[in-house]
Amino acid sequence: MKEMLSIIAEYSDVLITILVIFVILVIVYLVFMVRAVIDMLRYDVHGVLLTFAFLALVPLPPILVMGVMVLIIWHYHKKDILAGKRQSR
Repeated sequence: MKEMLSIIAEYSDVLITILVIFVILVIVYLVFMVRAVIDMLRYDVHGVLLTFAFLALVPLPPILVMGVMVLIIWHYHKKDILAGKRQSR
């Protein structure tokens, strides 16, 4: 038991750094997801995309992958929406 605690104490600076970086990445991900959801509500997008965006706010590993995919889809869908508004003028 003492050996395990000494190993953990020896690498605690690395573990804390990795944990802080992970928390910062999750916070940045959630900020991008909230901004995307607000934009989706503003542009009145289809309910399926909005549902997956709301589900992606849960920070679990498989859902994080889905959230990144939703952000990519929203990026291109928003470009199409804005291009359609410009052409209709």
